[in-house]
Amino acid sequence: MRYPPSQGLRRRFCAALLGLATVFAAQAADTTETETPILKSGQILEALRGKDIVLDTAGAGVRPGATPRAAGRRDPAVHLQVRFTFDSAELLPQGKRQLDELAMALGDRALARWGFLLAGHTDRVGAADYNVQLSLARAESVKAYLVEAHRIDAQRLQTLGYGYARPIDAQLPNAAINRRVEVRRIALPPAQPAAPETGGRLVPTPR
Repeated sequence: MRYPPSQGLRRRFCAALLGLATVFAAQAADTTETETPILKSGQILEALRGKDIVLDTAGAGVRPGATPRAAGRRDPAVHLQVRFTFDSAELLPQGKRQLDELAMALGDRALARWGFLLAGHTDRVGAADYNVQLSLARAESVKAYLVEAHRIDAQRLQTLGYGYARPIDAQLPNAAINRRVEVRRIALPPAQPAAPETGGRLVPTPR
């Protein structure tokens, strides 16, 4: 079908505008995804010393009192937006920067006598069993980075994967805020006394 020159030009112009709008929308989405805020070591330290805080993805920074608790649990915790490659436990650069801040907090003398549970959480996309395995793999990846890159004692770190069982925002189960790593302070088991050496024999002391 042929259009008059002016009408055809108008249609091409509208199509070009639509294409630009699509590009800008995609760029905006990418920017939102890549600019995940990073919680600083001082904020993490404050949280793990006794005040729960969580990142506010709306851009307000830190939001107090928004972390879920298991029944009867009062251990201080912080929820971090640690980014991974899609459908993978491979840390992205933002994720490593966030863990660098976490490592600085864990190395503070105020936390030296504590252990920490690293718990992975996902959104609700995909099967429950798969998300449990993915969240555990991501928690293990976090532990490995802290141990290998920052020499955090592995004995202080435990890992767990919850999948999508414990969302921060249950009304929006696929929201980015639900994809996170929870760091919860736990008591370290008491140090075991060294076992006595066996298999030797007593030698009389010369008089």
